[in-house]
Parts: sequence; structure tokens; C-alpha cells
Amino acid sequence: MPKRFRKAPRRRKTSNPKPRTSKRPTPRASRLPKITLALEWFLNPDHLPFIVAKEQGFFREEGLDVSILVPTVPEESLELVARGKADFGVGEQTNLIKARAQRWPLVSIGPLLTNTVVCLMYLKEGPVKRLENLRHRRVGWPGLEIDLPILGTMLEAAGLTFDDILPVDVGFALTDALLSGKADAVFGAFVNYEQVEAESRGAAVEFVSPTKYGVPDLYQLVVMTSDRMIAEHPHLVRGFTQAFTRGLTFTHQHPNEALGTYIKANAMADPALSAKTFDKTWPYFPETLVQDPARWKSVMEWLLKRGVIKKLIPLEKLFTNRFVPKSL
Repeated sequence: MPKRFRKAPRRRKTSNPKPRTSKRPTPRASRLPKITLALEWFLNPDHLPFIVAKEQGFFREEGLDVSILVPTVPEESLELVARGKADFGVGEQTNLIKARAQRWPLVSIGPLLTNTVVCLMYLKEGPVKRLENLRHRRVGWPGLEIDLPILGTMLEAAGLTFDDILPVDVGFALTDALLSGKADAVFGAFVNYEQVEAESRGAAVEFVSPTKYGVPDLYQLVVMTSDRMIAEHPHLVRGFTQAFTRGLTFTHQHPNEALGTYIKANAMADPALSAKTFDKTWPYFPETLVQDPARWKSVMEWLLKRGVIKKLIPLEKLFTNRFVPKSL
């Protein structure tokens, strides 16, 4: 981590409660295997296909009683799955590769968000008009180490280094930091969340995607399980993947009903903000769970070049298409 970047431990916002479980009677519910899914952030429309699968009964119909955990920090989902405290989890592709390099037994079984949504965000009427304008400017970031190789690659492509900017650790209050003037730009924002949040508060913002500055296109979020689950309980992995696929299919085919299901299940959801966020998120949901080896390879090679990992990892250790249903 560059010396100028100092991060303090913090907890991810978890004001949203766990989704209410469906009250639909299930005679065999007490006999269903209890499965835990650990999210990477507070419940939001990124997770909508899981909520649909749960509330529409798809998990139960696949023989699973699924509960959802909300973490205190984003990386917690990886640790929970690796240690067997959760059966499945959601995490960033970059974090999974880093964890696997540290011999954590994690495997991606499919994407949740198929492309890069993390970005640099700034005000249209602010002092930053393009990446090169960041010199001597305050850049807010959430204090996540995994963001640094992305931002570093972008800065280098613009002829800058970390020493050229003034980093400000703003936690996860990225939108607040930008709108209050605490930062001239923020990095780590998601175009389908913070951009919507800023615009809903009347701000006109621009965003810059890392893919335009030398960062390979990411599977921003992936669904993971452990080596142990695959080896010892492949039927549970298959059932979970099938139900998740059904949740995706329902979301693609009935977006309005899917959104309504999410809002009803999440008592703390702001209906208007959720609708706008879902509208931005929906295009990133996969049409297939098949993962491209070339994309995993390019991201891994980039992380190697950035020094995040020390050597390449066999692709079969990172992801599997074994459990992908034939079609959505």
C-alpha cells in the first residue's frame, strides 16, 4: 500500500436488515438443508436475484433453506466461506483471486455483475474534468486495499502517480464526501449505486471507468463457494446455482415484479432510490453463468503485474462452469 494511503478499520453500512423470509407454507421446511449466503455489502439491488429466488420459493423448490448474512466489511464474505461459516458468498473477482493466492479455498461458480461498475466519480461543475486533473486534488476512497491497483493503473495511464494526489479516506460515505466538498473526486463508487445516489440528491456527476485506462474488464461481483462444498456437497452447489439461475431468469423476464419482490422483502429499502438503482443494475446481471477463462486470465495477469499476487494460479482453482444450468 502506498505510504500516503492510510486506512482505518471501519464497518460497512449495514442499516438494512436481513430480508424477511417468505411465509409461504412449506411442509418439508424443517427437513431442508440450511444454507447460508454471505453478502459483500448491505442488502441492495445488486442482490435482487437472490431475494427473488428466496421469496419466490426457488431455493425451497431446489431443496434448500437459505438464510442471508450481511457483513461488517466487504472482505468478510470471503473469510466466512473459506472457513466454512457460510456455504456461499458474494465477492469481488479481484478479492477472490487475491484470496486464492493466499491459499483460501474459494471458487467462483458464476458472475453476479458481469462487467466493471467501480469508477472514479466527480462533479460536472467541479474542478476535475478528466483524470489528468487529479494532480494535487483530494481523492476520496473507501480504504479498501484492493482498490489501489485499479486506481494506480488509472493514474499511471494519465501520467500520474499516487504521490501526485491527496488521498482522503472517507470510508463508504463516498457520495457525501463528494457533495460536501471533502473530496474533489471519489474512487470506489459504483455507477449503479453512488452515481444514482448523487443524482437523486440533485448533483450532476461524471464517472470514469477503469477499463478506459488500462484495467481489464472485471466480473465486478461473483458468487463463490468453497472447495469443500464442491467436493462433499455437489448436489447442494448444483441446487443453489439452479435456484440462483431461476432468480436471474425471473428478474430478466419480469423486472417490475422482481423489483417489487425486493422492495417488499427489504423493509428499509427506499422504493424510489431502489427503482433507479435497479434500472442501472439490471443490464449488468448475467444472461449466462458461464465464465470466460480469457477474462479470468487477463485479470489475474494484471494483478500479477501490479504485485497483488506473486504468481499465476491455475484457472480451474479460481472458477468452475461445472454447475451452470444449460440455459437461463
